[in-house]
Amino acid sequence: MSSFIIGKVEYVKAAGLMYGMESAKRDAHRWFLDNVRKEFDHVYALNVASVNEQYSHHEPIVPDENSYDDVFEAYCKKGELIGNDGYTSDDGIIFHQVEGVMTKHDLRIRLWHFFQSVLYQIENEAAHRMAAAWFFTCISKLYESDLHALGGWWGEVELDEAA
Repeated sequence: MSSFIIGKVEYVKAAGLMYGMESAKRDAHRWFLDNVRKEFDHVYALNVASVNEQYSHHEPIVPDENSYDDVFEAYCKKGELIGNDGYTSDDGIIFHQVEGVMTKHDLRIRLWHFFQSVLYQIENEAAHRMAAAWFFTCISKLYESDLHALGGWWGEVELDEAA
């Protein structure tokens, strides 16, 4: 398989969107907010290490040390807007059904797709599992409101039994 390093700025954007979405919740998870940026930085480092391991016969790629704090802050704001009412793009991008409006539904699907693209780039098995575990946490956060609305099945699986 051919792998590449996804730019650090893309991980920072995803971290900002996740931070904004979580902070928009009435009962935002403090640990998640305190660690989301660090965890995405870690997945970026896993991507770099895995690609360097895979292509060890080449010159090693040095990780991007830029912080991209301004990008993170901008995407936090966008994520919060999406978490509340939706983010309206200034450039007329079509996200879903409404031109220029990114909804929670759209963001969840697009971030999931991004997570899959990252996992595809990480061939090292242990690194892949660590990144996948973090992305599972993120997906859980993105779908939390749907899970709370569901009811039932907490610790049990009931298909045919009457409640």
